[in-house]
Amino acid sequence: MSIRSIGSLTLRSLSHTPRLRHYSSSQGFTTIDAAEVKKFSAISDEWWEPHGAFGMLQLLNPPRVAYVRDRLGKSDTSLPFQHLKMLDIGCGGGLLSESLVRLGGQVVGADASENNIKMAKLHARKDPQLWRGPGSLDYRHTTAEDLLAAKEQFDVVMAMEIIEHVNQPLQFLQTCGQLTRPGGSLFLSTMSRTPLAYALTVFLAEKVFGMVHDGTHDWSKYIKTQELTDAIESFGDEWHVKDIRGIAWDPLGRRWQVSERNGHVGLFGLESLEVNYIMQAVKKDC
Repeated sequence: MSIRSIGSLTLRSLSHTPRLRHYSSSQGFTTIDAAEVKKFSAISDEWWEPHGAFGMLQLLNPPRVAYVRDRLGKSDTSLPFQHLKMLDIGCGGGLLSESLVRLGGQVVGADASENNIKMAKLHARKDPQLWRGPGSLDYRHTTAEDLLAAKEQFDVVMAMEIIEHVNQPLQFLQTCGQLTRPGGSLFLSTMSRTPLAYALTVFLAEKVFGMVHDGTHDWSKYIKTQELTDAIESFGDEWHVKDIRGIAWDPLGRRWQVSERNGHVGLFGLESLEVNYIMQAVKKDC
């Protein structure tokens, strides 16, 4: 199967996608992929293990938190997310949620896996700062569709490393957009559907070095930056993709680095946007 035909399975013809209906799982529709939920539930006890399945994701957490802080213009304060209602959809074991709370956020961590939520709650009990303030933490075993059906909205919605694990990614993306209040921001990070991304994230990371479990990623569900940009901006004039940065892995320093600009040339002359990337989309305050 060619790269072109595999890519058509994910977000086909996004530049011509019409505005979609308002869906919720309570109405019989869900973007949840049951197989993906089962897969991550089976390894939920590894979320906080430094050398476990999510070790690389733990290392990714500081630069993505810094990106959100900087893009919100909050880098000059010790509590950059104070008074912000924030949603971490697909929160897993709470890696991102905990960091947001420590920086003052009023955080809802939501996940379709009950095992993930149980692990997140168990870990959060170990740190009094998470339940004494200055932020607040509310873990929920729920879906984006059900949050939308409850008419919830957030100042900041984050869908980090999740869109490549759902069914109907376009509808999931629109649900996240509807969960974002006017004037708010939607942050997304995922992987681009390129040969380089397959080589690094599937062939090397899974099959050669075993850095993550074999089968963690489905390359056909990866989404190119232009596809994701087109999808967001197809939802109406109120949406604008404000920033896209590549995320590159530095094997010598064993750390992730967010590029300084779009199309940043990273290690060995490779554009980091070709593998991992993070973006901010903003919703106009009508």
